[in-house]
Amino acid sequence: MIAFSLLQIIIVPIFMAIVIMLFGKILGQKCGWLSFASLLYVTCIILDEIVNLPSIGYSLLESYSWAPLVGNFTLLLDGVSGIIALTITLLSLAISLYSIKYMEHEESFDLYNVLYLLYYSGMVGTVLSTNLAIFFLFFELMLIPSWILIGVWGTGEREKVALKYFLFTEAGAVIMLAGIGGAYMITGSFDLFVIAERAAFMSKNILYPIAVLILIGFFVKMAIFPLHNWLPDAHAEAPTPISALLSPAMIGIGGYAAIRILYTSFPTVAFDNNFTFILTLLSVITMAYGGIMAFAQDDIKRLLAYSSISQMGYMLFGIASASIIGLTGSLIIYVSHGLSKAALFMISGVFMHNLKTRKISELGGLAPKMPLTAISTLVSFLGLAGVPPLVGFWGEFFIFSGAMYRSFNPIDYLKLVTVIVGILVSILTAGYGLWTVRRIFYGEPNEKYRDVRDPEWEMLIPIVAMTVLAIILGIYPAPLTSILSHIIKNLF
Repeated sequence: MIAFSLLQIIIVPIFMAIVIMLFGKILGQKCGWLSFASLLYVTCIILDEIVNLPSIGYSLLESYSWAPLVGNFTLLLDGVSGIIALTITLLSLAISLYSIKYMEHEESFDLYNVLYLLYYSGMVGTVLSTNLAIFFLFFELMLIPSWILIGVWGTGEREKVALKYFLFTEAGAVIMLAGIGGAYMITGSFDLFVIAERAAFMSKNILYPIAVLILIGFFVKMAIFPLHNWLPDAHAEAPTPISALLSPAMIGIGGYAAIRILYTSFPTVAFDNNFTFILTLLSVITMAYGGIMAFAQDDIKRLLAYSSISQMGYMLFGIASASIIGLTGSLIIYVSHGLSKAALFMISGVFMHNLKTRKISELGGLAPKMPLTAISTLVSFLGLAGVPPLVGFWGEFFIFSGAMYRSFNPIDYLKLVTVIVGILVSILTAGYGLWTVRRIFYGEPNEKYRDVRDPEWEMLIPIVAMTVLAIILGIYPAPLTSILSHIIKNLF
């Protein structure tokens, strides 16, 4: 065990951000390696703690005195938060290495790394917090650095896109804050587990509005239809390394938070059949909308952005199942989407950085020239489609199995039809993925790109690493499924 390990996971990157801010001009490109080193350190801490979780009862809690009226600064690492925090950290580590080459010609690389590390700390702090007031502070810390990163280093109308992103996300956060305030008003606490104890015997009529307000904030973050409008622009125009964090890591935190808060503090709402049916319906609409819109895109980053909307529909589908296997599938979808989408956004960055294009129609015939990139792209799209032996297969298998189970126990024909439609809609993911691979890597090659090859190692290694990890976890998913199912059982 490592002393103050959970606090270190949050504080070390913030400390390194301060160092880079003070000495960044002197360090130059070395700032990127300092970011990488600090993230490598916290990755080792998280891995060590997760490996040791079974020996300490699958739960590590750290609590520090903070503000008496708000409660303690409490951090929890268990099977659920641990898997999510580890995924975020691995993605941040890989993308920090990718950024060193991708951002080498950009101005203010030191400021980029400062904001990047703060952004990471905001994400991982949100996942580990069990005090809703502190959760909200970290939720905001995710927003501010990412907003600046889009506004300064983005492409196209980046200032306009950054403002739209900020307004949408902040509006969702304010609505969520109203729900958190309501939870405090009826229970006198911000602690998730205290709220659960005190709200256990309260009327649904009191709990419903509070749960809905909190979920609206999460659904804005997840870009659930019809709260999705900000995402395609933000993900398309953000600097590619940030797109590779916004989409795979950040938006899914809304799904994680929905599981953690809804099922911990408001279980009477979470298991209500009418409520879960509404969520299932929203998830199917989101899956279909994102998949159909992905087909219509010629800009690869916009295609990936709409794909992320669809994938968040999958995650919500599992959340709405109100079953152990469905929730397990939801969290595996987070991992699968994180690995596959990070690789795909980094690949889109290869096209932008080396080929100076992001239009699919300008590419073609690249497979013989970029074999590793082609293989990684195909594997990543198949991962999103849930094709075995990739980890995405287990995510989809579990969410659909969980939803089917709840439809038959007791039998609910309306929900059953909705689940069947959801399964059929999943075909869209394989469709737009394979079609994109066909257009980019096969067919007549563009003579303009006859001399291209796979990217430099700093950009290629993170892409291949994400792809290989998705295969390994697909072939041997036990490290994910055993620890997740053990913890999620405690919610039921």
